[in-house]
Amino acid sequence: MYITTQSELEDLVPQLEGSPWLVLDTEFVREKTYYHILGLIQVSANGVCAAIDPITIDNLEPLLRLIRDPKILKIFHAARQDLEILNRLCPDGVQPVFDTQSAAAMVGWGAQISFAKLVHKVTGKRMHKTETYSDWCRRPLSQKQIDYALDDVRYLVPVYEKLVKRLKKMNRLEWLEAELEDSSDKKRFETPDPYLKYRKIKNIRGLKPRVLSVLRELAAWRETEAMQRNCLAKFIVRDEPLLEIARSQPDNPGALAAIRGLHQKEVKQSAETIFSLIQKGMDMPEEELPVLPDSDIYNTRPGVENLLASYVQIRAEEMKIEANVLADRKMIHQFVRGFELGENLNDLAVYQNWRKEMVGDLFYSILSGEKGLIVNPSGNLALVDMSSPVPDTIP
Repeated sequence: MYITTQSELEDLVPQLEGSPWLVLDTEFVREKTYYHILGLIQVSANGVCAAIDPITIDNLEPLLRLIRDPKILKIFHAARQDLEILNRLCPDGVQPVFDTQSAAAMVGWGAQISFAKLVHKVTGKRMHKTETYSDWCRRPLSQKQIDYALDDVRYLVPVYEKLVKRLKKMNRLEWLEAELEDSSDKKRFETPDPYLKYRKIKNIRGLKPRVLSVLRELAAWRETEAMQRNCLAKFIVRDEPLLEIARSQPDNPGALAAIRGLHQKEVKQSAETIFSLIQKGMDMPEEELPVLPDSDIYNTRPGVENLLASYVQIRAEEMKIEANVLADRKMIHQFVRGFELGENLNDLAVYQNWRKEMVGDLFYSILSGEKGLIVNPSGNLALVDMSSPVPDTIP
């Protein structure tokens, strides 16, 4: 079903109502724009599948009312970009969410598994992803494109049902719910503060405070302009020439135009603004000058992170879960760093929800010397109590 008019959308929504869940997917284009350009919204519920055209329909509110409803579970595969789009349409957030890619990793079916592979695993059907690079904003859409888009929600239903059964059997449904509540928090999709964007530019730690102040103003202007023009920030000015402007601080159009990599069209359009931002940065009161946060670079003791990573791999195989879901290298590094520096560990990822019992407490016992890792006589890696005899198998 392809919905292209307001009246068709208003006829569709009652057919979707009453279901405890709503399957969702989006098709979009974002190669050259700051924001996603939404080309299609696919939905499924109560045995109805539809592709809704947001380009030809002005008012999506009837559908958005269902998406906002906190009593309806929203089901996606690889939800991040879909949620980024839908959170712009639903500023109060989209909750609750079920992500089949995250669920598949939780039951040991592979990290970052593709939708096609997941569908084949559950249903045996092979999906042909022939329209992956379609221009979803070009009209008219072909029937082949529409069928392709509808398959993305049609086959999500059996995948969701199978994963829920497996999660319940493994007593991990609550684990996934805790993960997804955090990953779908609307704060993750808020527009970034333009005045912090300068921190993303490389090679700025040696800059003098007032040069850094100028760079902050320029980077904030570039980000705000990118939002307003709906283009990528690099299309306005790339990092390298932006950094050179902050360093050299040109005060006339000729000097500005001489900076390599700066488009002449941008010089004509924005020269006066750039000069005023340079002056603003240089005139910044001392107490308002930017201060870079301490570098997060910290080298833990050699071998410690690898030791815990080895334990995570064995633990993951025991639990039939993806090792990166149990604890990825970033989580391991943060824990070891916090332990070695004597920091409060309670806010770290491996001490949250189910991970604390599964790996967090055991990490602590290993680093504090209460437990150790050995290769036992059977050739297996074993976690042992340091005050007890060595066992033959992993507990």
